[in-house]
Parts: sequence; C-alpha cells; structure tokens
Amino acid sequence: MSQVTRRRTGPSKGDLREAAILEAARALFSERPYESVTIDDLASGAGISRTSFYFYFPTKTAVLTALMTSVGHDLAAGHVWFDADGPARDLLRTQLETSATLWRANAGILSCAATAMATSEELRDFVGRVRRRYDERAAEKIRRDQAGGTATTAIPAHRLAEMISAIRDARYEQLAGATDAELREAVDDLTEAIHRLIYGRA
Repeated sequence: MSQVTRRRTGPSKGDLREAAILEAARALFSERPYESVTIDDLASGAGISRTSFYFYFPTKTAVLTALMTSVGHDLAAGHVWFDADGPARDLLRTQLETSATLWRANAGILSCAATAMATSEELRDFVGRVRRRYDERAAEKIRRDQAGGTATTAIPAHRLAEMISAIRDARYEQLAGATDAELREAVDDLTEAIHRLIYGRA
C-alpha cells in the first residue's frame, strides 16, 4: 500500500504560536521597561498558557534575543553603502536613513535589550557579534577606499569604523519619539560627519 505524504501548505500551529509570542513581546517591550514584562504577560499576550510558552522559549531574554535577531537582519539588509567604492555619499545617506528609521521603530526593544544585557551573557554575546560585523564591514569598505586614494590614511580603517559606530549610536539613541523631520535632520548630520571623517571636505 502506498503512503501519501501530505505537503505542508502553510505555517504549523507551533509556528503561529511562536509568531504570536514574538508579536506580543514586540508590543510589550515597546511600551514597558524590560523588568516589568513577565512571562505571564508574554503568554497572555500570545493567547497561550505559561506552560505552553516554555515549549517555544526558555526565558524572557530568549524572546528578546529573537526580536533583536530580526532587527539585526533588517539592519544588515540595508547596508548598501558598504558594497560601494569611493565616497558614494547618496548610498551612505540611504543606509543611514534606513537604519535610523529601523532604530526609531524599534527604540523600545533596543532599550530593553540594553537593560537585559547587564544580566544576560547570551544577549551580550549576540549584540557584540552584530556590532563586530558592522565594524568589520565598515572597515573593509574604508580599506578599499584608502587603497583607491579616496579615504584618509591618517587613521587606521578599523579605528575609523569604530568611530563611525560610536557617532551613529550616540545620535540614534536620541531618536526615540523623533518626528520625521527630526529623523531626516539626524541623518543629514550623520552623513556629513561620517563623510568628512573618512573623506574630508566634499
């Protein structure tokens, strides 16, 4: 007797429940401090029991790490400047605008992550890896441009990349609740500052 294998045509019940937990977590972490969100809150928001929650995530921090992973993927997808040669100022601005918009949209989650990192080695390691990947890609681009004669060689590429991250993060931390006009101003400022830091005056 032949056995017919049914092909899955959509997400499983487990997939849907995991997605519901993440959606509930996104809303809760966007509205409340990390410490005030409980497992019961996450389970209730997803419409499942506390016991069911643990089938999908072992801890509250694991849920936050999953959300941060999604944010990290979205940020990486917008890194159009890193693959360009030379100053490519328009692409630099596009990359900054994309990341600034994502940062503003996820400000609550990022704030919760900053709090959780104090007690979660897993989350610290994850955020550290994301930052290192960004700095490495920035440094690779700067080295190409140094070799091509467009970028300054007075400062090593890896240090310039670290300086870009510091400038960017400090400005992005001010964007929670920013208007569209304020976000555009921040992006313009960062584009100018980073361009001058690496390539000098336009």
